[in-house]
Amino acid sequence: MLPARFQTSLIHRLFLSIWGLFLVLLLLLSLLGYMALRLATDSVTPMVLERMVQLKAQVNESLFLQAETSVRRLREQLLLRLEQVDPLRSEQRFQALFGRSEDGLWRVRPELVDTELAPTLYLHEDAQGLSASARQRAVASYELLRDQGPAMVPPFFSAYMDFVEDGLMVYARGIDWGGNADAQASNADYPTMQGADPRRNPERKVFWTPVYLDEQAHTWMVSVIAPLDWKGHWVGTLGHDVAMASLIDSVKGRKADLGQQLILDGKGHLIAHPDWGERITAAHGQLSIAELRDQVLDELQELMQNSPESSGAGRIAGGRQWAAWSRIRGPDWYQVILLPQERVDRELRQGLAAVVGVGFVVLAPALWWLRRRVRVLVAKPLQRLTQAVDELGRGQDPAPIGLSGEHELARLAAAFDTMAADLAQQRSMQAAHARALETEVDGRRRIMQRLQQERARLLALLGAMHQGILFVDTERQVSYCNATYRTLWRLPAPLQIVGRPLDDLLQASLGRLVLAERLTQYLQLQAGLPEAAPLELVLKDGRTLLLAIHPVHDSQGGPMGWLWVCEDVTQQRETAQQLITLAERDALTGLFNRRRFEQELERFFHASARPSGASGEPHQAAVLFFDLDDFKYINDRFGHGAGDAVLLRVAGAVKGLVRESDVFSRLGGDEFAIFMPQATLDGAQLLAERVVQTVARTALHIEGQNLRLTSSLGIAHFPTHADSAQELVAHADIAMYQAKHLGKNRFSVYHPDRDMAETMVARLAWNERIERALAGGLLRLHCQGVYHAQTGDLAHLEALVRMVDEHDPAQLIGPAQFIAHAEKSGKILDIDRWVLRESIRLLAAHPGLSAMAVNISGRSIDDPELPGFITTQLAEQGVAPRRLLLELTETAAVSDMGDAQRFIDALQQAGCTLCLDDFGTGFASFAYLKHLQAQVLKIDGLFVRNLPREPDNQVFVRSIIEVAHGMGKQVVAECVEDAQTLALLQGLGVDMVQGYHLDRPQAQHPALHGHAVGLSG
Repeated sequence: MLPARFQTSLIHRLFLSIWGLFLVLLLLLSLLGYMALRLATDSVTPMVLERMVQLKAQVNESLFLQAETSVRRLREQLLLRLEQVDPLRSEQRFQALFGRSEDGLWRVRPELVDTELAPTLYLHEDAQGLSASARQRAVASYELLRDQGPAMVPPFFSAYMDFVEDGLMVYARGIDWGGNADAQASNADYPTMQGADPRRNPERKVFWTPVYLDEQAHTWMVSVIAPLDWKGHWVGTLGHDVAMASLIDSVKGRKADLGQQLILDGKGHLIAHPDWGERITAAHGQLSIAELRDQVLDELQELMQNSPESSGAGRIAGGRQWAAWSRIRGPDWYQVILLPQERVDRELRQGLAAVVGVGFVVLAPALWWLRRRVRVLVAKPLQRLTQAVDELGRGQDPAPIGLSGEHELARLAAAFDTMAADLAQQRSMQAAHARALETEVDGRRRIMQRLQQERARLLALLGAMHQGILFVDTERQVSYCNATYRTLWRLPAPLQIVGRPLDDLLQASLGRLVLAERLTQYLQLQAGLPEAAPLELVLKDGRTLLLAIHPVHDSQGGPMGWLWVCEDVTQQRETAQQLITLAERDALTGLFNRRRFEQELERFFHASARPSGASGEPHQAAVLFFDLDDFKYINDRFGHGAGDAVLLRVAGAVKGLVRESDVFSRLGGDEFAIFMPQATLDGAQLLAERVVQTVARTALHIEGQNLRLTSSLGIAHFPTHADSAQELVAHADIAMYQAKHLGKNRFSVYHPDRDMAETMVARLAWNERIERALAGGLLRLHCQGVYHAQTGDLAHLEALVRMVDEHDPAQLIGPAQFIAHAEKSGKILDIDRWVLRESIRLLAAHPGLSAMAVNISGRSIDDPELPGFITTQLAEQGVAPRRLLLELTETAAVSDMGDAQRFIDALQQAGCTLCLDDFGTGFASFAYLKHLQAQVLKIDGLFVRNLPREPDNQVFVRSIIEVAHGMGKQVVAECVEDAQTLALLQGLGVDMVQGYHLDRPQAQHPALHGHAVGLSG
């Protein structure tokens, strides 16, 4: 149905008819154009394809025809030289050129071997020795190939002569064929000799060998062979080898524009194909089409066999493909092009669009002129007349239409102007009588409208609120209830609420509460107070509601009733509890984390600063530090998943040994700590012994192997070994390493005079090693790929530093062994600058690489000169700043928010991209986002590594992604170690992924060599 405006307006109906005519004409033009283009493409396409394939065949066959001409000319010149040979001189020349090697083969004398300018030879000698004919042919062919070989070989791979005496004279630039041949070398079974044998080739035709792989040259070749007969006998062959590399490459990479190209021989074998290269190689260079069972290739072969011509074109595969072929003279192959019909149809659609465009350009101005004339002559006068009638109907005084002329519309306008003037006079008289009454009515109407508007706004506001609203009047009757209140209390739809007593509503609500008496007590308390604090109510379905009751008074202060405000705070309470858990608990093991451990220590020492209790006993405590010996082996050998399972097993076993008052924490990695308040040193030693024994007895079964771990544990006691929390922790850590030095699988009580010298020596030794590595160029850069999660394409690379072991250069030292020492000594500043310099150099050397990420240490953030160093390196190497992505760990950034913000601002002004690494490790991670304006967030691997098995981590990761996307930031997930984790992250909407499941850090990353890499690879 047309809109009413178009049904009642003659003007619009007329315009609609004009445009309908335009559309019909345009449609007819499109149909005719399409039919013409379709007929043209069906006739032109085969001619164009056939001409294209003929030109391609002519280009490819030129080298083959040149080779045939060359080998015939070479045979004529060799025969001419043999006819003119001087036997005596030839024998002397033979002795001067050739010598018999220890293995019995005749070869070019070593001092004369020149693979750049002269041929090489190997020739067998039978029991009667070499014949004079063989010697003469050897001299003549040597001199011929030496004179002409360097000029012939550039278009061909080689020029050579076979001997029926089982030998070969060959010139191929840079290859010593004779020297490489051994005593068993023979050309008797070569296709060149078999094809030249008079029994197989009585016509003595020049022929081409099948395609073969030359083992010495490591390339595919085909040879043209001319049989050589002298003095009525077959004495060998002359030939050229033609490399196939350029011919094979010519059919690759042409699918998009010219269709798919391939080369067939006359027997139905594939010689070159862009998709079947490996299969052709496996079939020794000639792959039978029958083996592929490919419908397109089968129909192509049938079409070519049924055609009597050497070239042609036609449709195959049910009309879905166009095929064109042309013979390549020489080896008698065929150049073929396959073009999908879809490609032709796409061109046809583009042509149709052009036809429609031309039609639009031609018809649109004419229709525009016609529409303009109708508008001037008819539309505007009718619109003015219609407007005047509407104004008159609404009681207004229309302005005179005043159309000039004697046409029908002008006479109608004059009559209307006369009628409108009479009506205006009568209306002015009636208006005078009604004006007084209207004044009073208008005043009352305005008051009622304002009241209705205020009431409507109030009801809309109350109805749109997320809180449940209930109003109870002074008679304890419900006078208002919004939909949210009914939804929160799950009140049934048929239950009438407004107008009923409050007690009826309470009866329907109390049954849904876990403790119904709490609401009753709250109402009793509220009745005696002007204002009561809100009440939390727990429903039986697990939700938590917050109820507040406020008294309502009128403008004179008199009571009007009570306003009940109810809100669902279930999610807020759950989120608060979850944040508290994340702040105090280790995400993997569920034990207390380092933050809670340090809080308990500080709380204890704060309490110990006060005087002891009434018993007079002093405060005492113990700290036990332990880690798992050789735990790195499990991570490296079986992966982090197995390592996490071991940590869970150990945490569960040890947790059963500690007291409820003890604080059992995982500090990170495989490091654990137990804080024992009010514990004696003997009690700490007893627990330490039980922990070491329990870990040693824990049996592990990983990938079918039985493993047993041991632990090293250190004890520090307060006040025996320390006076503060920091000293107690540091001494427990030293005691743990003292236990390792004593042989592991044991515990050790802190002794201040034991192993301190060795610890200092080790630290100094590492400082010297780092200094020598920086000075001696022993640092190496490895790269790991970061991939787009949804497409699998490479997003950028991350640069990771390694150190060459100066005692064993074949070994590389991981950053975990030397970065901590570098940070303590300050050498990390030099290492960061080295990594930045090398990464920028790599970006300059590989302009196709999108970006490189570099980790910046916390010490370097404090360096005010580092941003200037980075911008200088980028400018000197000519690298766009946006290609350098700098990663700052969250803990390092928030340790000094001011320096971090200044560092980020300086680099963002330079155009670099900033990434906040290890995001989520801090309690207030989300709060830092508005202060640290990084464009990319990298989720800490702790939350990713066991993501499929950790629902809490999934909630946290989803929150990070949603918050980051809401703030316009991208998210990277690291430590992706299996396909299940990758699929889950893709579903959560993460932007980029990184981890061992995708690729490992490597010095020669494929992306640095221009290779395409992705998740599928």
